[in-house]
Amino acid sequence: MVMDAVGIRSLALCFPDTIRTNEYWQEKLSSEAPLSAPKRVRVKRPRQFTPSADGLDIWSRAVAPYLPDPFRGSVERRVIGAKESSRSLEYRVAQDALSAAGLVSDEVELLIVTSIFSESLGLQDASDLSQQLGLKAPAWNLEATCSSALVALQNASALVKANEHRHVLVVVSHVGSNVRADDDTLSWSLGDGAGAFVVSSLKPHQGILGTKMIHTAETRGAYIYEPAINAQDQPRICLRTGENASSLAETAVKFVRICCEGALTAAGVTLEQIKFFSFNTPSAWYANVCTQALEIDSNNTINLYPYYANIGPVSPIANLYHGMQNAKFQEDDLVLVYTTGAASTAAAMVIRWGDVKLGATPAPPLDEELTQHIATSYCEAAPQSSLSQVGYISRSKILNARPNQSRQILEIALLEWLATYLQRPISDFNAQESMAAYLDSLMVFTLRTHIEQHLQIQIPIEQFFNDSSLTQLIEFILKQLLLVDLIETESIAENKLSSEKTVSRKKLLF
Repeated sequence: MVMDAVGIRSLALCFPDTIRTNEYWQEKLSSEAPLSAPKRVRVKRPRQFTPSADGLDIWSRAVAPYLPDPFRGSVERRVIGAKESSRSLEYRVAQDALSAAGLVSDEVELLIVTSIFSESLGLQDASDLSQQLGLKAPAWNLEATCSSALVALQNASALVKANEHRHVLVVVSHVGSNVRADDDTLSWSLGDGAGAFVVSSLKPHQGILGTKMIHTAETRGAYIYEPAINAQDQPRICLRTGENASSLAETAVKFVRICCEGALTAAGVTLEQIKFFSFNTPSAWYANVCTQALEIDSNNTINLYPYYANIGPVSPIANLYHGMQNAKFQEDDLVLVYTTGAASTAAAMVIRWGDVKLGATPAPPLDEELTQHIATSYCEAAPQSSLSQVGYISRSKILNARPNQSRQILEIALLEWLATYLQRPISDFNAQESMAAYLDSLMVFTLRTHIEQHLQIQIPIEQFFNDSSLTQLIEFILKQLLLVDLIETESIAENKLSSEKTVSRKKLLF
């Protein structure tokens, strides 16, 4: 017998007891150097393809409000303490999900576990968790980076629909603090946590209605995982920004549109019928990118990044939990969940929500008012019209001006852009100074996109590295403009000459 109505029966969340705020790093770094925009590792990357201007524009407008903030929208993160681990979080959240579902361990027929950045460096430990929970069921490890929860839900649902199992328990954890030291600015954006859900048969017409998944090979190399030794002389995995990091922005809009449109088609519903949208939030602006890409009301989603930072595959579980808790949707409403994982899978799923039971409520933020303010103050991307005029660069004006005037026009435009986006006076910037003094990898990509869109040229990313100054960048841009203009002029002349020869031949024939 095949069961059609299958989906989530219960949801649970579990976070560490320690909540780390921005003040932690402000105090830690105050004695070392003034806190400014985070400086992350920037590496060279050849440009492999040209993304759509529409997609880059949406991403650039969404990220713009966060550029002056050194923490890029992060407010609080939950971080495991000395007596906590990924396993302890998984155990607690699994028990909570089972309790909410009204099930005992003997009723679970399959356990699926995703442990991102757990303490184990070898094969993951689903069987150990199964034993700890007292389950008699088989246990799988599954990993699809930040899309792991949706991939697990798809697999669990398929097995329940096929009557292979009645109840499947899915447990997902993410311990970002294991892969970066807290003196590394990348740690500012990483949080720890765990989520769990039980998949069972539901009432008729409820559950998963349609799914669309694609690979994200274009983002391969966005992050690099390297072996390292921690402060306790124990081996661990170290995460750092990779050579292809900008591909995350270049593909964001394309991936969300492909997956969400595909899931809607598979479900036989329209975008307007969706009551609530859940987008994973690896950054503070990612939910904004998705709402702008799909042209939907931001009030129909939720942005938990200021509360938890980047919690990887736990994010969709947290979004659904808090969305339901905040009465953004209820039983029988249509919900669309979208996640994307670097160098792995992007996935969207349309669900008709069932009578889902929630586990215990996580501890509230230390500063509820502040996190709520940050979560909602940038709910809409910056207006396109306002951003397009910031640091406006006229290609024709530069080409028609004298060399010294061209340099001056370009320098003024770029300084205006920097001053606006970093919210600092122009006098703070020295065109002869290395751009590394005020540009991190995020700012580099945003500035490069701005220049390329205005001037219709391509700038290799290495032009922003190796202690290059704004003056050196301007010289490169001017040379590129002259070269492109020369090629275009010669092409026009050749086409004109070819046309004249064709006309002459026709006259001779007649």
